[in-house]
Amino acid sequence: MAPGVKVGGRVTVFPQPGAWSQWIVADAEAVVAVPDELSDEVAAQMLANPLTTVMLRREAQEHLAFGYDGLVVQTAAGSSVGRLVTGVCRFHNLALVNVVRSDRGAAELRKRFPDVPVVSTEHSGWAEEVRKAAGGRPVSVAFDPIGGKLTETLLDLLTPGGKLVSYGQIAEEVISVHASRLLNKSLTLRGKSIGRWLSEASAERRASDVATAKQIALGLKDQLEVAATYGLGELADAVEHAVRPGKVGLVLVRP
Repeated sequence: MAPGVKVGGRVTVFPQPGAWSQWIVADAEAVVAVPDELSDEVAAQMLANPLTTVMLRREAQEHLAFGYDGLVVQTAAGSSVGRLVTGVCRFHNLALVNVVRSDRGAAELRKRFPDVPVVSTEHSGWAEEVRKAAGGRPVSVAFDPIGGKLTETLLDLLTPGGKLVSYGQIAEEVISVHASRLLNKSLTLRGKSIGRWLSEASAERRASDVATAKQIALGLKDQLEVAATYGLGELADAVEHAVRPGKVGLVLVRP
């Protein structure tokens, strides 16, 4: 049995096919005990997005300038992962500039984190706004789950030796990058997937990351919102809502 797990106790597992079910079977080592302080709604989100945040922070910390003179820029900053990354950066006093796709989203994010700069891509000069928000500090790392043209602009924003971490594929268009852009600035373009973490991380790394994910969920539970909750007989509606543009929060299904 996994550490901390008791018969009859609440547990969660990394999302897997068939998770929207009354009963599932999971490997014992993949089962994680849920802290008593967390509601069922937050517990349902305790692994995927907090673990993604842990993964992204590790990627940033591997850059020598991050946490010193350099800062990080992240797109889709109003998403659950984006809000968690912001919370973690604030907790560790790490410089960050957030990027969202609309002025409305920027205003909402400023209410949550009034001390963190937010730039909207609704305006054509948004890249220059990011530079101004950086205040002369180099953009060492960029997080991007979108792709396409947006990623190309982020590469231009990066300082020489910078790193772009792509962890999603929201945009339909491809990322078009000439080799000279990478070579002349010695840039690193890295893809990360939480699914590969599950299959590649050592048992020790998984245990450490899960412990950190728990702390993130406990400390930032207000950022783990629920968009809606559906019953098992409403799966079609739940799926439609889960992919709806502009959705804020996770779509849950419960008996």
